[in-house]
Amino acid sequence: MTQNTRYLISLVEKCREENDIGQRMAILEFINSLLPLETKLRIPSLITNSCVDNILSALEVRLSPPIYTQL
Repeated sequence: MTQNTRYLISLVEKCREENDIGQRMAILEFINSLLPLETKLRIPSLITNSCVDNILSALEVRLSPPIYTQL
């Protein structure tokens, strides 16, 4: 896992801990700005807390290394 990936995952965790939807959106947009073009997310203009949680979960899946190894 690269240093950049660890930083992005720490931002995802910070976003999960935030209660204010405005701050969550700001963090999510910042995370999205750091992603490579092929990984960038399309974030809807009208968003809820549960939508942010779903986006963060999908992002964690993309950023996390696989948990299996090939034999």
